[in-house]
Order: sequence, then structure tokens, then C-alpha cells
Amino acid sequence: MAKTYRIGIVGCGGMGHSHARAWTDHPAAEIVAATDVSEEAAKKLAAEFSVPAVYTDHNEMFEKEDIDIVSIPTWQGVRAEVTIAAANAGVKGILGEKPMAASLGEANDMIDACEKNGVKLAIGHQGRFNPNSNEIRRLVADGAIGQPTMVYHRAKPNAGLLNTGTHAIDGWRYILSDPETLWVVGQTSRTTDRWERRSRCEDLCMGLVCFEGGTRGVYEGDLPEPKAPMPTIYGTEGQIKVGGSGVILSGSVMLENGQESGWQEITPPPVETNQYQELIDWIEGKIDEHRSSGRQARYTVEIMMSIYESLRIKNVVTMPLQTRECPLDLMIDDGTLPVLKPGRYDLRTPFPEKEQPQ
Repeated sequence: MAKTYRIGIVGCGGMGHSHARAWTDHPAAEIVAATDVSEEAAKKLAAEFSVPAVYTDHNEMFEKEDIDIVSIPTWQGVRAEVTIAAANAGVKGILGEKPMAASLGEANDMIDACEKNGVKLAIGHQGRFNPNSNEIRRLVADGAIGQPTMVYHRAKPNAGLLNTGTHAIDGWRYILSDPETLWVVGQTSRTTDRWERRSRCEDLCMGLVCFEGGTRGVYEGDLPEPKAPMPTIYGTEGQIKVGGSGVILSGSVMLENGQESGWQEITPPPVETNQYQELIDWIEGKIDEHRSSGRQARYTVEIMMSIYESLRIKNVVTMPLQTRECPLDLMIDDGTLPVLKPGRYDLRTPFPEKEQPQ
């Protein structure tokens, strides 16, 4: 008889509901507890998905409930604390959200705690399960565009590096078959007191990433217009872009490599699993590692922190990055990035003083 995994959820906002929905639909899972600092949010999720136990303290949940897998779709600033507590409590698997953490030191601590306790840690970079991403990865690995030379991403406006950069940079690494990073150079500006999910956020940034083999990644966040039309990936013998909406997660895959005239349109085959099933498969030893493991997600955090670090040290950052703290926070604290336009604001959820009276 197949095992039924007992699921706990910490963080009952929008992504918490997404995780709850996926676990509810999984035949081998049963959600037994939900936790949020807002009791109202926890009760709302529990009512929607028939969850029997509600908590406002994750440590109390881990102490009282027998949990096999915990989903942690919290904001990034508290995710390390909850992940480490879950690992020490003896769960079998953890599915966190992205970004993995708010600093490289926190990401390292999460991995160390999970490895010490034999816990499987995955991070929800769900783009790795998208048919387009997998087809592009296959084409690149098969040499369809020769040696890959450049990947590019211009972030949506008013998002922040930790918000959209984590998707873009992890996506680059995935379609390039997860290469090592050699060096990073970046620029960052912060003159307003900008936050995102209660972590301090830059006003704009750009990053140039060099992967092993020489492939460059170019990231633009809130840079001025005009924007440059770019394919998803360039190579020495061709290029790949995504049709339809023009983003990597939707539309058909378009290949141009000189073997046929013009662009070839490719319909990717479906991916026969998802991040929830793959975590169970990893726990049961059916696969060697989850494609969105904490180990892979750590690389993305390291690259984002290196974009900030490049400004802090005014130089190229050669990997591995040694700075545990978030370099953006360090520059704000030491006065390198002073606020010139006072008044803190959060891109996602208003601070209490910004909320409009009813």
C-alpha cells in the first residue's frame, strides 16, 4: 500500500494556497496542519482545504504534529529560520519558495541543517518543470545552436532582483544544464526606501554573469527605456526564442540555426511530473536529486548577492562568493546607499503606515 505523506504548511498567503491546492490534489498527500503568524490567514486556508490543525507558531506545529513534508511559502526573510527548525524537527522533505533566502549565509545554513538531518530540501523554481524550459535545455545540450554565448532577461517593472531575478537566473542555469558560475559584475542604485516582501530592495540594477564555457548572462532590472529585443539564448550557430507571449514559460519554442530557412517552430512535449511529485520521488530514492534542489537554488542566491557585492567592492566578484550577509543591506547600513527620498514602501504589501483607512 502506498504511503500517505503528512503535510504541514508554514505561510498561508497566496503561495500557501497554491501549495495547499497542489498537495490536496496529490493522491499520496494529506495536509494535517497550517501555520501563519496571522491566525486569520491560517484559519482561512484551513477552512478552504479542510486542514484539521491551525497554529501561529511553526515551532509549536513541529513539536505537536507528526509531519513528513513541510511546504514553506513564506517571505524570504524568515524562510531560513523556518527551514532550519523543520530540518531539526525531523521532517523528511521541505519544499520552500523562491528566492531561497535573503542572503547567501542563510542559504548555506539551510543546506547545512538539511544535510545534517538527512532532509531533502527543494525550492519552488517551478519553471524547471515547464515544457518550454525543458525543450530549450534539450536543444542547447544537443548542440542545436552550437556553443551558447549569451542569455538575456529584462525584468518586469517594479519587481526587484530577489523577486524576478530568482526566476530569470535559475532559468538561465537550467537551460544551460546548470553550469558553474565563474564571475559576476553588477551595478545597483537605491535612493528611495524601497522594500519587497519586507526585505530591502534596490531601485534598479543590472548584472553580467559569466558561466563556465564563457556563456554570458545579462540581467536588467528597472533600467530606462528603450528595451532591447533579444532572443532567449544566443549560440555560435543559431538562436532560440519563445513564440506567443515572448516569455520562456509560454508559447512555442522557435529555433533558428541555418539548417532550415527562417525560424523553426517546435511544440515541446509535456513534462510528466511536477515539483511536488519529484520531492516524493527524491524522498523515496527513485531519483538522485530534485531538479530544484536547495543545492541548485543556492547558486541563484549566490549570483544575485554577487550583483550587489560587485558594487560594494567596486570590482568583479570571482566565485565562490564569501560574503554571508546581503551586500545590499551592508551598503545601506554603512551609508554607501543613502536614502535621498525618505518614506519606506513595499512593492508587494504596504507597510502599516501606508495602508489606507477603511
